[in-house]
Amino acid sequence: MVLIFDMDGVIVDNHQWHFDAYLEFGRRHNLNITRDEFGKYFGRSNHFIMKSIFGENISESEIISFGEEKERIYREMYQPFIKPVSGLPEFLLYASTHEIPVALATAAPADNVKFTLHETGLESFFNVITDASMVSFSKPNPEVYLITAAKLGVQPTDCIVFEDSIPGIMAAQNAGMNVVGVATTNKPEELLKYVSEIILNFESAESLIGKWHSF
Repeated sequence: MVLIFDMDGVIVDNHQWHFDAYLEFGRRHNLNITRDEFGKYFGRSNHFIMKSIFGENISESEIISFGEEKERIYREMYQPFIKPVSGLPEFLLYASTHEIPVALATAAPADNVKFTLHETGLESFFNVITDASMVSFSKPNPEVYLITAAKLGVQPTDCIVFEDSIPGIMAAQNAGMNVVGVATTNKPEELLKYVSEIILNFESAESLIGKWHSF
């Protein structure tokens, strides 16, 4: 058994901060980004998001530039407030103590991964990381999870994935992995349409380890 964590909405509950960053990004570029539109973006790559915002004719260089601008806004806004999801440091320590491999698989850019793990003090727990720079397809495509399983040297069926977004849950399921929904970005009743195992945070996650060992 190995544990694979998405980042945004799982390591940190940052949905509102990303939305606020998009609002500021939109203000700077005379764009009106609504909450409903943002809901379609969360958990997706900047490549997908920028094409959705600016249209298919946007150049690759513009995608990179706009994406980097938005993420800088996000990091500046969130830095004073960032903290891990409740119970996560203790759960990661539990996994480490019991020699359960842990990995990170995210659609976020590498700079955001570095920022998040450094600011939360969780760098040492993740020796396998897959970020947006390492994949070609956005969630719900399973690529990010299949790459991560290959790095770990395990079969997808041996993986327990923690995901908060619908595209992320679908990506892990499309990879053939077991998925636990983390009810930060979405309400539990919304996640129940896609996954049967749901947690609000990681405060009681250790109690599920025995059950997961059966996978």
